[in-house]
Amino acid sequence: MLRRILARALGPVALAAACSSAPSKETAAPSPAPSPSAPAGAREVSTEEPPTDEEAKQVIEQALAHVAEVRKLPAKTPVKGVVISREALLERIKKDLLVELEPDLIEGTKELLFALNLTRADFDYFANLLLLYGTQLAGFYDPQAKEMVLLDDLGVEAQEATLWHELVHALQDQHYDLQKLTKWSADRGDAVSAIQSLAEGDATSAMMDVMLLPRGQRALDVPESLFAQGIAAIEALPEVAQVPSILKRSIVAPYIDGMAFTHALRREGDWARVDLAWQAPPETTEQLLHPEKYRSHERAETVPIPPAPPGGPTTVRYRDVLGEQTLRLVLEEWLPLETARKAASGWAGDRVAVFADGDRRAVGIGLRYDDEASAKRALESVARGAASEPVESATRVRSATADAGQKAARAGRFCGERELRGPFAVVRIGRDLGVTLGPYTRDKAATHSAATCAMALSWAATIAKGK
Repeated sequence: MLRRILARALGPVALAAACSSAPSKETAAPSPAPSPSAPAGAREVSTEEPPTDEEAKQVIEQALAHVAEVRKLPAKTPVKGVVISREALLERIKKDLLVELEPDLIEGTKELLFALNLTRADFDYFANLLLLYGTQLAGFYDPQAKEMVLLDDLGVEAQEATLWHELVHALQDQHYDLQKLTKWSADRGDAVSAIQSLAEGDATSAMMDVMLLPRGQRALDVPESLFAQGIAAIEALPEVAQVPSILKRSIVAPYIDGMAFTHALRREGDWARVDLAWQAPPETTEQLLHPEKYRSHERAETVPIPPAPPGGPTTVRYRDVLGEQTLRLVLEEWLPLETARKAASGWAGDRVAVFADGDRRAVGIGLRYDDEASAKRALESVARGAASEPVESATRVRSATADAGQKAARAGRFCGERELRGPFAVVRIGRDLGVTLGPYTRDKAATHSAATCAMALSWAATIAKGK
């Protein structure tokens, strides 16, 4: 779910703004670090003539040498560079996404978001991704073509920040083969998210090191709250106001979570420790979010694929492992941030399946926790989501009522009837949760419930039993 697409730099300019306001050491050099003049998250537009490909080649060559020295990861080969218009960039992104995002992944994600009350029936996942990248993209390294793509409408500072960040991706690719490590397939979603978060955290930390070098500082000297605020500013930009919150936050999360993980490693042994992590990357986002679990090699438990609902649909259109990071992002739609974080922690494994036959749809999720206490906390949180108002409601309550969660905690189960999406049910058995969404019917953009809570609770109990 919520596929992270590597090397699409939404964050460098926002983080550059955060760097520019970082407190300086008394012994720091007087010259300020380069910083964009635009607000955090905003795209800086150049009034100068765009560089030629030959000029871009020279700029990239110099930047690559500088970044490689700061990152302490030598370049194995030069990096090609091209300068294109934003319109040409959008076409290139569109083609890349069509290659990267398999139809089942797109449709499965669309149904999952709708079934969770987070998007409308007519939500276009692909179009929203294009909108996000089209308005905020500053440039990117393409691991398939092995080249750096720059926009011809960037100002100098924004171009520098983007170059530094993306050229770290080029170095990662040369040493660790990003194309192979980030290839999505069924049930690999959480593993891919963990590696992509490591890639973004590594690249962002190195970029900040370059920016802060004139001050005699490093990224480790910047309070985490500061750069988190800078990159989170992307969510509030008016250009992407219509994009669902869950999608914006899923793209921002790898930068913030990856940065925290990278800095935990750097405090142990600086960049040499990060390079060791690339040789044995975190296997789950749980390991990424909890470095102590990465160090202890705590692995995810294998959760069975949820069975189809009685009466269908029976065809698995999409299946995956969500992971703690995605689970937290979903819970943040219904709960305060800290509550969502606690409810997602203790994750031991999961499996999601989206079923589709004809016009019938349904989603089943099996969640497993480390212990019953964590499972009870998760049950209460998911039940509050089940009681939340759908996006169609003008009075939608983002933090669903606590009554539903308390009721579920006492009974070990909860179900909310929904006219458009079918029942939203959750059942706990020991440290396992079964979550069911639907079934419902879909006729173009119109949808209708095709089940009752009695049916949904029975299905959810079957999933929780692992049968």
